[in-house]
Amino acid sequence: MKQNLRDNGRRFIQAQRAISRAEPLQNMYARPLCAEMFVEKGADPDIPYLKKCESLLVKEEGFFSDFSGISALMIVTTLAVSSDPKKKLKQLQKARSLIRKSFPPIPDYIPLASIILTEVKDEAEWPSTVERAKEVYDSLKRNHRILTSGGDILFSLLLAKSGKSTTEVIEATKQCSERLQDQMKMDPESFRSLCRVLAMNGSSAEESCDRFLTLYQTLREKGYKYGKGYQSPMLALAALLPYEIGEVAQDIIDVDTYLSKKEMYRGIVPKYSKTIRLMHAAMIVAGASNPENNDPEVTVHHDVIVAMEITMWTLFDILFL
Repeated sequence: MKQNLRDNGRRFIQAQRAISRAEPLQNMYARPLCAEMFVEKGADPDIPYLKKCESLLVKEEGFFSDFSGISALMIVTTLAVSSDPKKKLKQLQKARSLIRKSFPPIPDYIPLASIILTEVKDEAEWPSTVERAKEVYDSLKRNHRILTSGGDILFSLLLAKSGKSTTEVIEATKQCSERLQDQMKMDPESFRSLCRVLAMNGSSAEESCDRFLTLYQTLREKGYKYGKGYQSPMLALAALLPYEIGEVAQDIIDVDTYLSKKEMYRGIVPKYSKTIRLMHAAMIVAGASNPENNDPEVTVHHDVIVAMEITMWTLFDILFL
């Protein structure tokens, strides 16, 4: 097992434990995603600090705001990985105001959209980013009125933030859908998210889909059946990494084996099933290529970085909203 994967796996487990102790009442399936946020930011969660960030959030927002309820753990994590939680919260509040003015009143998506917007480093660019995102959202709504959901708000913001051509991404998404519709039978939302991740690769849709299918089949041949539901976008992200598919598959297997020995993944009734564990393994492998949390010799294309963002927010969307 590669040393960087072992290190990230160890930090992923430690982060989960800290989050579960600091926020025991929060959704257990959100904890691994928040743990990965810490790992990719190169930060180690500290229980007292998490509690401090939670207290700040409650003090400023109360118990019944857009930033409470199921989104609270994501907001607390965002505050905790920042260098200045008070400043970050003010930025989130400012971003929320812009989101509310431009998108439909879908409360569950406001906190996630606010987090995405604050990741645009220059605040002066926020209004123009929201304006571009609204154009993308309106386009999706015109063409797919029935299918448009709050998740499209997140996708529109990520696409606007990336600077990529909306027309090209939507066309690539359609091509991926046509290529995979016979091979991947899953719920419509997961399938749409899978195709969107693959469409961000910058190469041909056919090449992206073939890499995904090859990775899926390689794992299957080695006795690792990857889930075809909400887990699939994460495997798509791993397939987009700039490595040979055989190497990516072995990395996922190595991390899965590592996780299988940890308390939350073993026992007669583990907290997480083997299918979810395999998704977590793919997430760690993909996250290890994040430039914010890697050695300088690793180069990851901008398209893959955008795909990383879409994959993580897609999981929050599908699992918790």
